[in-house]
Amino acid sequence: MEDQEVDENGSNNSQVVVIDKYSSCSVSIPNKFAQQHLPPLASGKSMILEFEDFGGNKFMMEVVHSNYGDYYYIRTGWDIFKNQHKLESGDFIYFSKKNDSYVIYSWKTPKPEELDLQVSNESIERVQVLVKNLCAKDPKCLRLSKQEVEGNLDEHLIVQVGEEIILPLHDPIRKKSFTVQLVHADQEEYHIRGRGWEEYVAQHNLFIFDETTIFVNKVILDPTAEVQLVNISYHYEITYQTGATNQPQKKPKLLGTTAGTSSAPASTAFDNSSAPASTSDDNNS
Repeated sequence: MEDQEVDENGSNNSQVVVIDKYSSCSVSIPNKFAQQHLPPLASGKSMILEFEDFGGNKFMMEVVHSNYGDYYYIRTGWDIFKNQHKLESGDFIYFSKKNDSYVIYSWKTPKPEELDLQVSNESIERVQVLVKNLCAKDPKCLRLSKQEVEGNLDEHLIVQVGEEIILPLHDPIRKKSFTVQLVHADQEEYHIRGRGWEEYVAQHNLFIFDETTIFVNKVILDPTAEVQLVNISYHYEITYQTGATNQPQKKPKLLGTTAGTSSAPASTAFDNSSAPASTSDDNNS
C-alpha cells in the first residue's frame, strides 16, 4: 500500500511505500506514480527499467503491471536492491522522477535499541543543520530560505523550483518516524509541509505557542567512516523548543521544553498515523 503526497499546486513527483514482511521478493509501486511517470505498460505485462538510489548507483529491475487489479510492482531485481540497502520491515522507500531518471530513495527506521545506543554512544555526532522559528499564524508550513536549505542539507535533497522531495525525520524521544514534503516553492524559499508536518504540529499543539523554534539535526552514526551512507551512516532528526502560549488556557504537558528551563530542547513526537501504510505484493509475485 502507498501514501501519496500531493502539494497545493498538484505536484505529485514523490510517492512513499513502507516495507513490510511481504516485501521480500517484490514491492508495490504507487499507482499514480506509475501512471504519471513510467512508460505505458499493458495489464499482465512487464518491462525492465533502470532505477537510481541516493548515491546514483544503478539498478535494473523488472516492473510488472498486475493482471489482478490495476496496480504495479517491482519483481526481479528488488531483492538485490533490498539487500544492498539493508531494508527490513518498517523501513520505507519513496519513488521519484528527477529529470529523465527514476529514483528510489530508501530510508531505514532506527530500531528502539539502536536509538538507545545512540544516546549513550559518545562517538555519534549531531550536527545542527536547520534552526527556524515556526510562525503561529501559518503552522501548516515551515518557510526556509534557499540559502539555508542548499547550504546545509545534502545534495540529493536539492530540487528545482516547483519540485518537491520527501524528507524522512526521526524523533529520538518517541522513537518514531514520519515524512514531510520539502518543496522548492520559489526562487527564494523552500517549504516544509504536507500531511506529516501538519499532524506533527497538531500532535504537539505547537500552534498555541507564541514562539516555537524548530531544530533539524544530522545524526552521524559513524563519523570515522570513509564513506557516509545515507540512512545507514546518518539520518535527520527533529526537535523543538517552545516559548509562552498565546492562549489563556492551561498549558498542555508537552515533550518539548518550554522557555525558562535550562535543559536542551526535547524532541518532537512522531506518530504512526503520519507514516505511510504498509505495502502489499501481488499474489503471483
